[in-house]
Amino acid sequence: MIGELRMRDNIIQTLAWPAMPLLLLQGRKLDRALPRLSPAAGPRAGLIEGSGEPLRLLVFGESTAVGVGVETMQEAVVGRFADIIHQRSGRAVAWEAAGLPGATVSEGHAHMLPTLASTPRDLVLVLFGANDTLARRHARHFAADMHTLIEGLRARVGDAHIMMSAVPPLGTFPALPQPLRAYMGAWSRWLDMALARVALPGVHYAPVNIPMVPALFARDGFHPSPLGYQRWAETLAAAAVKAELIP
Repeated sequence: MIGELRMRDNIIQTLAWPAMPLLLLQGRKLDRALPRLSPAAGPRAGLIEGSGEPLRLLVFGESTAVGVGVETMQEAVVGRFADIIHQRSGRAVAWEAAGLPGATVSEGHAHMLPTLASTPRDLVLVLFGANDTLARRHARHFAADMHTLIEGLRARVGDAHIMMSAVPPLGTFPALPQPLRAYMGAWSRWLDMALARVALPGVHYAPVNIPMVPALFARDGFHPSPLGYQRWAETLAAAAVKAELIP
């Protein structure tokens, strides 16, 4: 595994080197031009009433965890996922979302984890990777950061199942011009390879294979639209059911 990741690192760097001045220029322009969308409005926790003891759901991550790109938390991953589970099983779902726009995994560990209540949960969805890609975090360090984060989460959520969503495929994001889009796409795939190999008890990796059409993106061309969050939540819910993490 280490050899494969190192080889991909060398390939990315070798192919990108001649275009690096252009990539850096495009990155600076993108940072200035990208609209700054706000997190979704409304409470960051709620209850969908139903039968039995509520499934305790936590979504923890970067901007997508708090619905940047949509108007309400019900349109975000946490709201869509909770509704899918409720509709499927009739079970009550107690959901909560914790997210920090712009955060890498290590920043989530440093700044978000200390504020998270130490309360048992049943299922935790972990959504990171876009900002680690933009920061060009090395895949080995990204995986190590995820190990550290999960160990910290485990101390706060008990024996919950933890499911890590795949790293967002930046190579499909309309906001990124070429060749920056191709470069960031290769980097995000590299990080995703490392994420898929994170092996810890009770931790599951969820691939996200969705045709990335323009309708799935918010007006910034970077965050999901309501339909984008819906498709993402459907994919994560299907993965959770397949892995028998939820009834």
